[in-house]
Amino acid sequence: AAFCPPGGTRKSARGAGRATRVPVRDGGERLRPEAEAAEVGPREHHGEELGQLKKLNAVTFPVVYHDPYYETLLKKPLKYCRLGYYADVLVGAICCRLEERAQGGVALYMMTLSVLQAYQRRTLASQLMQWAIDSAQSEGDDIRVMYLHVQTSNETALSFYKSFGFEVTDKIEGYYKKIDPPDCYVLCKPLNGYPLEGSA
Repeated sequence: AAFCPPGGTRKSARGAGRATRVPVRDGGERLRPEAEAAEVGPREHHGEELGQLKKLNAVTFPVVYHDPYYETLLKKPLKYCRLGYYADVLVGAICCRLEERAQGGVALYMMTLSVLQAYQRRTLASQLMQWAIDSAQSEGDDIRVMYLHVQTSNETALSFYKSFGFEVTDKIEGYYKKIDPPDCYVLCKPLNGYPLEGSA
């Protein structure tokens, strides 16, 4: 089961850093020498990784992501995305985007975080989540809060995100269109020393 299916595919994004690769580890040890996490970026994927990402999302999320979502990643690569590989097979991914805030600064919205069922409980989701948090506090983008949506019935996801310091700040009824229950919680985590100011 996926951790956090978002309900929309809003297209705002900012920043496209140079693609890099960092190791993915299993319980403190590398899965294999070729197990890596790679940034989604035009200099690296050339559309190939997007095909794998489509397949990953199709089997891990209860909602369907249509082509415009992936076209956004291709045209406006996100430096807050990482793909987790095991032996050259995509087994996990996190995709976040930057959003301007009316109250000042920037919010980092986590669109998706997923890991194939066979590779869950190996710290992969935790590694990807921690990478996003660490990056948000070191990239100099004036990120003041990170937020995400979680289906109200997904107790596993709620516990997972709360373990990283996220708090439930709002509930949105009817957020999801084709899954039951259709309601979601908004979870927020303040970053870079800023206080939590309600929902993002």
